[in-house]
Amino acid sequence: MKATVKLLCSSLWIVLLCMVASGSTWRTQQPSTVLRVSPSSSRVLVGRMTTISVEIERVSGLYGAQVHLRFDPAVLEVLDADPAQDGVQVEPGTFPVPDFVVQNVADNSAGTIEFASTQMAPNKPSEGQGTVFRVDFRGRKAGASPIQIEDFLLADTQATSIGATPENGLIQVRPNPPWAWIVVIGFALAVLIGLAVYQLYRKRKRE
Repeated sequence: MKATVKLLCSSLWIVLLCMVASGSTWRTQQPSTVLRVSPSSSRVLVGRMTTISVEIERVSGLYGAQVHLRFDPAVLEVLDADPAQDGVQVEPGTFPVPDFVVQNVADNSAGTIEFASTQMAPNKPSEGQGTVFRVDFRGRKAGASPIQIEDFLLADTQATSIGATPENGLIQVRPNPPWAWIVVIGFALAVLIGLAVYQLYRKRKRE
């Protein structure tokens, strides 16, 4: 039964995409609607994690969303949000309500993220602003990676496209500072010295 429902929902979403792509129903762009990467700029050290969100602001009648995101896989990698599932996924947001997640695939080789979700009855269309999905990135090497919204589709209950202005982001990955290694080496030496002193103390005590 669940497989049948999932197949039906997938078919409905495909039909919606085809209707919008064919230009059969287009809504005049809502000038103030924005699809953006938040924060627009962030910094992270190599090996550390940072989180970005894809958000929609000032939208009316939203029922489904599809976003294609691109990043530099040499500089960043996506951390899997759901290890129980095959592949690498991002974390679904709440806008639109992800009653059915049609697509959730992060490709760390290609540097792409494909995410699509839609609401289902009896949920009413989403209004205002919210988060479509979140991504945990880890810095792989020093450099700068644009977080680019390459393509997107926002739709209402009538399979009508909702226009929006995309705003991209940027993540700068910085090398670990030299003092970080000094701290690590110093801590290791302190541990070794402490063990040596302890062993010497035990030896003298036995004598």
